[in-house]
Amino acid sequence: MTISQGHDVNPAIHAVSRMDAGWWRERFLRKQHHVRHDISDLVWFGDSITHNWERHGPPAWQDFAPVWQAYYGDRRALNLGFRGDDTRNLLWRIAHGELEFRHAPRVFVVMIGVNNLGHLGQCAGQAAGGIRRIVERIHRAFPDSTLLLPGILPSLRSAWVTSQTVRLNHMLRTYAALRGRWLHYIDLAQCLQTGGRVDASLFMDPLLSPPALPLHPRALAQARSAQRLAPLMCRLLGDPP
Repeated sequence: MTISQGHDVNPAIHAVSRMDAGWWRERFLRKQHHVRHDISDLVWFGDSITHNWERHGPPAWQDFAPVWQAYYGDRRALNLGFRGDDTRNLLWRIAHGELEFRHAPRVFVVMIGVNNLGHLGQCAGQAAGGIRRIVERIHRAFPDSTLLLPGILPSLRSAWVTSQTVRLNHMLRTYAALRGRWLHYIDLAQCLQTGGRVDASLFMDPLLSPPALPLHPRALAQARSAQRLAPLMCRLLGDPP
């Protein structure tokens, strides 16, 4: 199985702005200041799962910020996660300023795609084409930087989404294996599993009011993901474990 080649008929590769949403526009402009004025060694691109690193508790299940501080606080890390974004929105962001760093970041993390499979209803091949387009544009802008591509996290939204998630991750793993040393794929599925099965108690969505289907990891599961990423992150950044 090969990754989508990103033909123009693929909607996942066409940039789409969300500047008409007030909160999104404000966040985008605020983050532009950090991109253009700060020195960032570690840059996270993503959707709500990345955006959630900025959440504070209580309750404990949404107290993400201390975990971010523990793992990334001394690494000049920049969070460019926007809730609700899919590959189209991230493509718009990187085309409109989110790659305008004064100094090349050492590592980029690209964690996007759950919304392509979710509210957009796009298949794995379409989402893979969008992710590939993002990765290649970042690499073209910063050829000496390393990209880290975590697999799409499992969820309990539907059997179709689960099957497409598995397929998409297989495509991303194959794609990364052919790119060389600048792109690394890592599977994080086990961070949301207990006994080999996706564990609903590791998601925050059922705890919301009203409750929702399990999609977003709670703080404990995000900590597990950070722990799983830690050895590779240390090696890529040249930090002690």
